[in-house]
Parts: sequence; structure tokens; C-alpha cells
Amino acid sequence: MKQNQNYLLSHTVALIGLMGAGKTTLGRYFARSLSVDFIDSDDEIVKRAGISIPDIFELSGEEKFRDIEQRVISEILQGSPVILSTGGGAFISPKTREILSNKSVIIWLRAEPETLLSRMDNLHSRPLLAKGDPLLILTNLSDERKRYYEQADVIIDTDNLSATQALRELVSALQKRDVLRLENTVQKEL
Repeated sequence: MKQNQNYLLSHTVALIGLMGAGKTTLGRYFARSLSVDFIDSDDEIVKRAGISIPDIFELSGEEKFRDIEQRVISEILQGSPVILSTGGGAFISPKTREILSNKSVIIWLRAEPETLLSRMDNLHSRPLLAKGDPLLILTNLSDERKRYYEQADVIIDTDNLSATQALRELVSALQKRDVLRLENTVQKEL
């Protein structure tokens, strides 16, 4: 994306996918290039709850975490368009999936489990990976969640893409959907 051009975002772009898919990295990069806010729903949950996600899981369980996650995502989507990175399991919840589908353009950043694992630094901060072999867990999660993730508006395979290449694909897909437009194009139409 050319830095000297101003783009307008008509809808929130929600990035979904498994942990390690690039949602935070690509999301921050994309938001910065558009001069819009980037929100990581997991970070927002931690900020509001005052405790870490592993602690929420340990103290209250995954179901309570998913309830909090749904409320936080719903509140975020009531504001101006942003780039939103969701937790890997957010889109599995029918209610959260419905909220995201109605209020955002959903991008699945897809990658193979081996790629995902190679991108992660701190496995201890990921409660779902703490229960055994991380590659096996990621493979199982990928298999379980694929049918939900496939409902995304756009699917981008990030396995062999740099952040810059993935950003180009994302920009192109959003322009085709008329979600991302050059500012001067919008002004000419008015």
C-alpha cells in the first residue's frame, strides 16, 4: 500500500484464525498504514478484567472467558471502524460469530499448524497449549475450527507470506469488497 495515499475503511476488519496466524502482527501493521486504531480483543479483555487470560481460564473456566470475550467484541464493534484481532476461539462461539458477521468484514488468516508453532515465542501464555504436545493441540484445533473459520468473508493463506505480502493480499481483498477505498475516489463520488 502506498504510504502517500489516504485510504478510508468503511467497516471494522476482524482478523480470525488460530494463535500464530499473524492476526496481531498483520493487524498492527495494517492499522498503522491506514491510521486507524488496532484493537486486540485478548488485550482488551485483560485490561478490563485486570487479570491475565490464563488466570481467567484457571479461575472461571473457558465458558466464562468466552462470555467476557463476546461482550468485549460486541462493544468494540459499536465504535468507529478499526482493525480487530480476535482470539483464536472467538469465532467458534455462535453468538460472537453472529456479531462479527453482522458488524465487520471477517478475514481468516490461515496457516498450517507447523507454521503456527514456529511463529510462537511464549507457549506458557497460551492456556490451550499448556495441556500437552503443542503441535498436536494446534493440529486438533485446526481440524475442529476449520468449519467455522471457512465462514469468513476472505481467506488469506499466510504460510509462505511475509507480513508485507499478506498485507498486499489483505488490501486487495478489501478493495474488491469495497471496504477499503482511496479517499479521493470517495470525494469524487460525493
